[in-house]
Amino acid sequence: MQRKKNRVLDGFYLVGMALLVCLVGGGAFAFAEIYHFNPLWVFLSWISIGFFAGAAEEYRKELRSPRFLAFLFGWLLVNCIVVVTILASFGWLYLIPALLVEQVLFYMTAFWIFGLRPPLRNRGRDAC
Repeated sequence: MQRKKNRVLDGFYLVGMALLVCLVGGGAFAFAEIYHFNPLWVFLSWISIGFFAGAAEEYRKELRSPRFLAFLFGWLLVNCIVVVTILASFGWLYLIPALLVEQVLFYMTAFWIFGLRPPLRNRGRDAC
């Protein structure tokens, strides 16, 4: 019974967070429209926030290292440059493959510099 309650509660949290992301995302674009910012800056910010959140989730223990944090923020700059360059030069069609290549290069560079292997998604988790 407790497990079913947790699933229902997790479902409510999931829906609540999805609505919150939609509100904040829509609010960011509304803010950009009202104050005459280029919406590309909002999009770029969301991509960077998503990249940082994903890296922070995957490499949680390494976030205490100043070297790794410097690497991560440097890679965020690389990520922004890639997005702006691809969008300016080639358009939206090439953005996803470019981001996939950039993600592979991130994992390879993290392995070369810090010896960190890409995390396995299901390591240490129960198969429910």
